Amino acid sequence: MRVLAVTTWFPSAAAPTSGVFVERDVELLRHAHDVDVLHLHPPGAVGRADVAAGVRRLEMSTSSPAQVLRAARTLRAGLRRYDLVHTMSPSALLPFAPVRVRIPWVHTEHWSALLDTSTVGPAVRIGLAATRRLMRRPDAVVAVSGALAEQLSSHLGRPVDVIPDVVDAPARPAPRPIHEAPLRLVAVGALIPRKGPDLAVETVAELHRRGRDARLTWVGEGPMRDEVAELSARLGVDDAVKFVGEVPPDDVREALAAADLFLMPTSVETFGVSIAEALLSGRPVIVGATGGQRDFVDEPDGILVAERTATAYADAVERSLALTADRTADDIADAIRDRFRPEARAAAYEGVYREAARGRRAGRRDEPAARAPRVRPGR
Repeated sequence: MRVLAVTTWFPSAAAPTSGVFVERDVELLRHAHDVDVLHLHPPGAVGRADVAAGVRRLEMSTSSPAQVLRAARTLRAGLRRYDLVHTMSPSALLPFAPVRVRIPWVHTEHWSALLDTSTVGPAVRIGLAATRRLMRRPDAVVAVSGALAEQLSSHLGRPVDVIPDVVDAPARPAPRPIHEAPLRLVAVGALIPRKGPDLAVETVAELHRRGRDARLTWVGEGPMRDEVAELSARLGVDDAVKFVGEVPPDDVREALAAADLFLMPTSVETFGVSIAEALLSGRPVIVGATGGQRDFVDEPDGILVAERTATAYADAVERSLALTADRTADDIADAIRDRFRPEARAAAYEGVYREAARGRRAGRRDEPAARAPRVRPGR
């Protein structure tokens, strides 16, 4: 089957980690289908060197009606060459507003704002209604977690399939470190409010007050870096907190292998790729209680923390140490490995593609909108 994947999230030289989950989905689908990608990118985000096989780049600002309509013309002219179209980000729906789609259409959704509007600004919240309206048009909708599927289903008035994100995991997890001190904590995520880096630093300080020599390595970059570094100095734990920025996947795996526990006080996750990667690396996790991570984080190997205080997270760290004292890395990884096998995800997508094709053959009509709405979504 010839498939056109349309997305506004996809890696480039300037943003190598942007939309890496979409790139991994495309790689998975290419095992069974001929998949081309139309990457609708913000102005200036992609350079001439950004060339990849089967990927076409087209500049599109979501706030520019002219550029959205240009993308719509590109789709209108090109869709006839494909058997199915697969949109893979909320803003990728925008240029479809004036286009009648005559082939099966699948949409995969990851956007955190659909779970928690507090993660985005007022301008983006205004666009949520437009995004939901456009999401009614695909023949099948996929969410990356049960929590997101429940939200979407309530708005769309129909069932939503759940297919988790691709999770990068070692074939065999490294053995858990054998040492009493220091206690090595690791987090992998952007330094943004939703991930809770400030609360993670406060948790380290609370553990120190309890006499536990805890160290935190935060893997990831973001606008809160200076603020959180200043907080760690103010709390007297700057020597115990290390920010390593964005690193290649091999370095992420090394950071997980060197850690005793994964700690990330996230307020909400649509899925939680780094949380799943930590578990598949054989490391217990202590994370927030809201979002898609609830699908796969269970005791003894994972603790969900509802209360957003350093005391609650420090208590959870000590509880995790007790619960997993006799758990090996293999025990932890094996408990969830089947859930994220590529073969299971590929089979699930095949089922969704068949469902979309059946719906189209049954005579479902796709009606374009009168005009393209504006929205500025971000994951």
